[in-house]
Amino acid sequence: MYAAPDDPLPGGDAPPLDRPGRTAVAVSAAARGFVAVLLGLLVWSQVPALLGWETTVVMSGSMAPAIDPGDLVVVRPLEDAAPRVGQVLLVDDPDRPGSARLHRLVGVEDGGLRLQGDANRSPDTSLVPTSAVHGAGVLRIPVVGLPVVWVAEHRWTALAVTGGGLAVLLAAAGGQRAPGGTGAPARARRPGLGVRGRHAAPLARRTTRLRPAAGLAVLVLASPLLLQHATPAAAAFSAGTDVPANSVTMDSVLAWGCVHETATVAATRFYSLRETGTTAYNTGTLSTPTAPFKGNGRFRGGVTQGATGPDCGRGPTGAVTLDGATGWISTNLAAPASDDVTTQVWFRTTVPGGVLFGLNGQEVDTGQHDRHVYMTDTGELVFGVYRGGTHTVASPAGTSYADGRWHLATATLGTTGMRLYVDGVQVAADPAQTGGEPMDFSTWRFGWTALGNWARKPANLYFTGDLASAAVFGRALTATEVAAQHLLAG
Repeated sequence: MYAAPDDPLPGGDAPPLDRPGRTAVAVSAAARGFVAVLLGLLVWSQVPALLGWETTVVMSGSMAPAIDPGDLVVVRPLEDAAPRVGQVLLVDDPDRPGSARLHRLVGVEDGGLRLQGDANRSPDTSLVPTSAVHGAGVLRIPVVGLPVVWVAEHRWTALAVTGGGLAVLLAAAGGQRAPGGTGAPARARRPGLGVRGRHAAPLARRTTRLRPAAGLAVLVLASPLLLQHATPAAAAFSAGTDVPANSVTMDSVLAWGCVHETATVAATRFYSLRETGTTAYNTGTLSTPTAPFKGNGRFRGGVTQGATGPDCGRGPTGAVTLDGATGWISTNLAAPASDDVTTQVWFRTTVPGGVLFGLNGQEVDTGQHDRHVYMTDTGELVFGVYRGGTHTVASPAGTSYADGRWHLATATLGTTGMRLYVDGVQVAADPAQTGGEPMDFSTWRFGWTALGNWARKPANLYFTGDLASAAVFGRALTATEVAAQHLLAG
């Protein structure tokens, strides 16, 4: 019996596949397997909600490489159980109202919980009340939350490319099956359908297959956007890892708030001043595991914590209030005084006078002192250094910064001279003065230090008012970099 080329072989058997056909079947099978895994992960990300649990998208790299941005973490409520040290907790972020944080519990202090990211060198600066705990992480689901991260970072190209790739993958998954199998594609029986080979699928069918695949790809990409929370910090379920000293994770950038939202240079020392204990934690790049005390500071005298700091578009940061009589902040990790440095702090006051920051040869007692920024009794700011005598520059007379509003004071010293900035704008400079007094050991102070016989020093050296986000940088920042750090909203 004669069998036409496009008709089944006698007995109903399909013709054997040629090499291109076998390749198509293998590609289709691999695509279906990948899609099955992806859909399974998406299902697992949604099922916990049926149990009253939460699913949160990890937005930062504070716990990489154990957990990366775009991973999902399933969080189980603790109900009446107390959090245990070592658990990874999802909590209301104490520093960014309306946001969540996912970090490991490392201790209980003063009735609050101290958390820390495994990749971070220091604990989180703010304590978390037990009432802010949502639950403990119990399961990590990788990568499926990446669309949430891309949308938050406006990475539309990555979203579009992934959507296109998914459409192709889904089309391939619905493509060629083995001959004789369920749903095998029909072969062309008439000429003129654009068929190149005896077992090729019609071109029109390939085109129509892409349309539902594209729709399903959009659905797969959009489904993570329906999840409940997007946390600004990640957490891992493994041992901690050290981060190189010159790297800055997104979690650090967020923690730096107004001082470092967009700048590319990292602070060697950063003090958020949002703690509730006696320690002012240093989260800058000098906070290495081998450094003595990690460069942390200490609140001394009349310091009241928990004040509302400046708002840089992501909600207000925290601050401390100094009483103008005994309150100030000292730092340790003494180091030689640098002639290439930037120091800055946010301040708010209605009382003129007081020292904003300065360098001292001793942590507590009054030793050598230099590289100061202080407020005069009429509200102007003065930046001074000592090199064979005092050299100072001052903001314009008649402009008082004791106006009850938040201001950013920045002082730079380097090869371009000494420069004073307020709210990201240069207000005074001396290009000829490129160095200060040599000091083998020096520590920073905020809110008070000695001034000796410096010009226009205030009657009261103790600052009265609020301080927030104090930072020291290992070089003189440029005017553009300083301007980028003033991001006050409203």
